[in-house]
Amino acid sequence: MNIRPLVIAILAMAIMFGACSGNDGEREQQSKKQMAAGDHTAHAQMKMASEEPTDESIYNVSSIWLNRYGQKVKLGSLRGKVQVVAMVYTHCEFACPRILADMKRIRDRLSEEELKATNFVIVSIDPERDIPERLRNFASENELSDTNWTLLNGGQGDILELAALLGVKYKKISETDFTHSNIITVLNKEGEVAHQRKKLDDDPTPIVKNIKVLTS
Repeated sequence: MNIRPLVIAILAMAIMFGACSGNDGEREQQSKKQMAAGDHTAHAQMKMASEEPTDESIYNVSSIWLNRYGQKVKLGSLRGKVQVVAMVYTHCEFACPRILADMKRIRDRLSEEELKATNFVIVSIDPERDIPERLRNFASENELSDTNWTLLNGGQGDILELAALLGVKYKKISETDFTHSNIITVLNKEGEVAHQRKKLDDDPTPIVKNIKVLTS
């Protein structure tokens, strides 16, 4: 009997079996790597999802604004800090100075650590006159630092959209004057409305308490 073909066949089967066993091991290792990579990807996707604004956040709006230096910014750039927001105009001679004074009083009642986590935002309802240069001069006159104060100028449609989201009503009644709500809004770090002071004579203490909770 010629055993050579039989030996060759047995060797071939052994090689094939060894190769299959090796491939199974490699596949197992690859599977583990893929699972680990999948876990990492899923974690990254969850992280990215968690960084998206919530449905209640004003940071969902896509509007582009100009700050006091004429730089383009989105509201989403404010995310991560508690925001104290007022919609006013810089030529106002009655309500707006009082709103600004109240915002300063709120600022002065916060601790150093709370201030690091808080920002104050003034959004103009008079974009034609409150151009970046005017906002810059207004900030200088009222000692509104870059560290804690953001002043914004936007398009009429964008202002109307933000006003609607914050429940602010305003109307131009002459070439130089507006009627408007006297609302100060507190946004949490995700851009959701956490508290509002709706009247000039309201005690700012609740706002301060809310900020302290939100920054703790």
